[in-house]
Amino acid sequence: MKKVLAAIFAVAIVCLGVYSVNAQTPNVTVYFDEYASETSADCPTEPVGTVYDEFLVVANNFNMWMNAIEYKIEFPPQIAWDGDVAVDNTLVLGFSWQGTAIVFTLPGQAFGPLVVQKVQFVWMCDNCSPENQNAQVKVVPYPDSGKVRALRYPDLFEVQGVGMTSLICATIPNEDTTWGKVKALYE
Repeated sequence: MKKVLAAIFAVAIVCLGVYSVNAQTPNVTVYFDEYASETSADCPTEPVGTVYDEFLVVANNFNMWMNAIEYKIEFPPQIAWDGDVAVDNTLVLGFSWQGTAIVFTLPGQAFGPLVVQKVQFVWMCDNCSPENQNAQVKVVPYPDSGKVRALRYPDLFEVQGVGMTSLICATIPNEDTTWGKVKALYE
């Protein structure tokens, strides 16, 4: 009986593990560093319009071989689009600010983060003053389809994702409080 219970327990653990992996929402995110770890950046301190930079557009949690992907990027006034850069093995149709459709000449390995595009831009701000705080760089649905989506290789199954928002001059809201109020939260 103990062996049967152990076997059922093992199967349950494996099933929960598979479910939790599949429960991750596919998304497309803008990262401001070359390691795809920073979803926020501060305005540079140099004069407006003199600093050129680049961000990555990354497909996360698709867990498949990717044949194509489409999305659009909404730019805030703090950055001005300068150009799109195709990454290896891709054909880019459209511009990131109009809507981008990317086709992979060989399927892209999207079982982990997959860099699908690089975008060059010019900083149009020179400090993190209140008018520049929490400016949003949004990945939104592709205009023609109204979706952020990718096509799986080899069956061309459509996998829908969500567009994420990255911030310029991100601020963390806080509130003055007392220890009594904090302890009351956990009672």
